[in-house]
Order: sequence, then structure tokens, then C-alpha cells
Amino acid sequence: MHAGNEGAAVQSSHGRSYAIYMLILLLLASTLSNADRHVLSVLLPSIKAEFGLSNSMLGLIAGPVFIVPYVLFTMPLARLADRWSRRSVLAGAVFVWSVASAACGMAAQTWHLMCARLVVGMGEAGGGPASQSLVATLFTKRRNLAMGVLASGIYCGIVVGLTGGAAIAEAAGWRMAFIALALPGIPLALLIWWTGPRRLRKVVTAAPAQGKPAGVLAHCMRIRSLVLLALGMGIFNIYGYGAATWMPSYFTLSHGMSMVEAGAWMGVGAACGGVVGSIASGVIVEALVPRHKSWQLRVPALGLLLSWPLSLIVFSLPGGTALPIGGYPVPAVALLSVTTSFLSSLWMGPSYAALARLVPADLRAQTIGLLGVVMNVMGSLLGPPIAGLVSDLLTERFGTESLRYSLLTMSSLILVGGLMLWRAADHYGKEVVEV
Repeated sequence: MHAGNEGAAVQSSHGRSYAIYMLILLLLASTLSNADRHVLSVLLPSIKAEFGLSNSMLGLIAGPVFIVPYVLFTMPLARLADRWSRRSVLAGAVFVWSVASAACGMAAQTWHLMCARLVVGMGEAGGGPASQSLVATLFTKRRNLAMGVLASGIYCGIVVGLTGGAAIAEAAGWRMAFIALALPGIPLALLIWWTGPRRLRKVVTAAPAQGKPAGVLAHCMRIRSLVLLALGMGIFNIYGYGAATWMPSYFTLSHGMSMVEAGAWMGVGAACGGVVGSIASGVIVEALVPRHKSWQLRVPALGLLLSWPLSLIVFSLPGGTALPIGGYPVPAVALLSVTTSFLSSLWMGPSYAALARLVPADLRAQTIGLLGVVMNVMGSLLGPPIAGLVSDLLTERFGTESLRYSLLTMSSLILVGGLMLWRAADHYGKEVVEV
């Protein structure tokens, strides 16, 4: 079977309703993954108080402890998904990260929490590449929209993790927040295992050398738009992961919000901005790409470039600044966060859809995994600990406002990432191998 026809064969075998059903399951898996990942952010003050940790140590737990195993296991699991079974890899990944996230809530000491977060990283390494490869196969038409829907799971997960996690922690403690958000993953893993698509037949594979990790890397390095895309998203995510980890604490320390209020407003921003932006990005790109292929990456680039000045304002607003809406004082920082979430969320769906058109079908999961490794090595490994470390260094001068200036400085990376994506769009149209 030709690689470009694999998706059509899967759709013709299962039907479009099955493709939509699987997209819903994959969206749920993405939501739970990101809820389990981001709930830690809103729980940091409680964990800090119980274990007596510094911001630097918390940044280490939120960043490297999670991301190092994520990076180490991503490519082997992506290769397993390409060569064996995306369904099985995904189901196993959901099960592992769910059990490990529940274990975070049972940690009696700091090293227990660190070990549990390490296993969460191992589990989540298998989720993204397998899910996105499945969507690219199931949706040969309207792929940008399908990828946008899948990408919205990140923001749905932030809503569930921050808002739901904060509410549960307020009512039953931070430990129960981990456990409650982890439990739905176990039945979901079984459902994916039982009902996920099997490979209909062997797909024509790439050359043996290309199928190996070094060969995949060498193949990707020859695609200029893919290299620029990976670097741009890695640079942006140094800020993105740092902000995702520390924004609830910024809302609490600089704007006087409670943990529940910070989680709720972050959730509103993710729901109204991130979810809508992710889905809208697919619609926008589907409309513009027929005019010129470069819009596939121009739209994500514009989203980042426009969000940068608004982010500067977010970290410059005086504490307590509010706008009366319906007689209720709504924090201005929360309103702006809705807009920045919308703009910064325009990148993911179109970017992964672009990636699916730049490599053969049997290299998709590994290439997606490679992109994830680059983004997370640069983003999650560096963002949270750098933000925490800079905050600690500035504490003597700025006190509780130190986190504000740490995030303000790092926001310049949004601009750099946007410019890299804009440059990637210049090469994209000439390098597409599959439409």
C-alpha cells in the first residue's frame, strides 16, 4: 500500500463515524494527559508548604524530573508505534501515566514525588506521537481541523487540571487532586485497547536506514521548514512551559488571587482562548492554504507574533487591576490571558498537520516524537527551572514580585519563536511530499 493511501484505506474500512469516534477518544486521552501534567502547577504552593521546598527545587520537579524520561522514551515508543501498533502503545501509555499520577498523590517524601513524576514522564512519552499519527492516518481530508481538535486537548487538560485540580485541592487536599484526575485514565486505556484501529495491512516502509532513529534524524535535518519549525517551537516553549508552570503562582503572588481563583481564571483562559484557538486554527488554515501553501505555517507564526506584545502587558499590569463587567470586577490580567491563549494556540494543529505532509506515513510517529523531544528538551527541561531560578535570584530585590519579572523577561522568546515559524513558512510549500 502506498503511504499516502493508508489513511483512505483506514477510513474506507471503518467509516467516517469511526474516525470521529477515535478522535473523541484521542481528545480525551490528550485532555487527561495534560490535566495530569498541569495540575502540579496549581498545587505548587501547597506542596512547597508541606515539604518546605524552594522555587528552584519545585522548578526541577516540574521540569527536568518529568522531561528527562519523557525525552529518553519518546523516540523508542514512537518507533514502536510506527513499526508495531499505535493503538497498543497509546493504551499502555495512558495506563502508565495515570497510575503514576495517582502515585504523586500518595508521596510521603520529596523523592517519592520525584519518582512518581519521572514515571508520569515515561508514560506521556508514548501518547503524543501515537495519537497524532493516528489522526493523520484517519483524516486525509480536513486534517488541519482534526489536528486542531486534537490540539485543543492541551487546553481542555489545562482547564481540568488547573480549575478542577484547584477545586479538589481546596475541598480535599492536594493529594486527592492528583488521584481524582488520574483515575479516569485507566478505563480510557482499556477502551482504546479494545476499540482502537488495527493495521489493515503492511504499509510500504521507508528505507531501512531511514527507519532507525539516526536515519529519521538525518531525513528530518534535510527538510529546512521542519528544522525551523522545531527550533521555533522549542524556543517558544522555553517560555510556554515556564509560564504554564508558574502563571498560577504569579496570579496568586502578584494579583492577590486564591489558589482556586488562580486555577479558575487560568482555566477560563485555556477554555475560551486555547480551545477556541486550536479549533479555529484548523478552519482558518483550511480556508487559506488553497490560496498559498505557506499559510500552513504563516497562521501559527502570526499567532505567536501578535501574542507577544499582549504578554508584555500581562506581566506589567499592577496587581489588582480589574475591569467591571456586569457589575463584577474581572481581573484585567485574566482577560488578557484569554486573548494570548487564543493567539498562542494557533500554532499546534496546523504545525502537526504540516509535519504529516513533510514525511512519509511510516515515519510520522517518529518525526512527531522527534519534534516533541526538541520542544521538550528546550521547553520543559529549561523553562520551569529557569523561571524558578531567576525568580529566586530576584527575590532579594523584588520580593514577591520576583516571579513577575522572571516571566516578563522570558516572554521575549515568544517573538523569537514566531520569527522562526515565519521563516519556516518560506520553505514549506517546496518541501511537501504528501497532501
